[in-house]
Amino acid sequence: MTHANLVMLGLGIIAFAIGLTLLVRRGGSEASIYARRIAGMMLAALGMFLTIFAFGLSGGAPEQAR
Repeated sequence: MTHANLVMLGLGIIAFAIGLTLLVRRGGSEASIYARRIAGMMLAALGMFLTIFAFGLSGGAPEQAR
């Protein structure tokens, strides 16, 4: 993996972890709960995308059968 791929992988893992942390937090008003859920899902999705993309660019993903 190149340096850029490692940075993207690190950012993806951090974003995914923060997203999961926001999803499991409790408390607050109803509006803040919904806002936290939306932000948590968006960060978790971004983290998963960056992680998968970093592995794909590095050639770590298995090739498709033709």
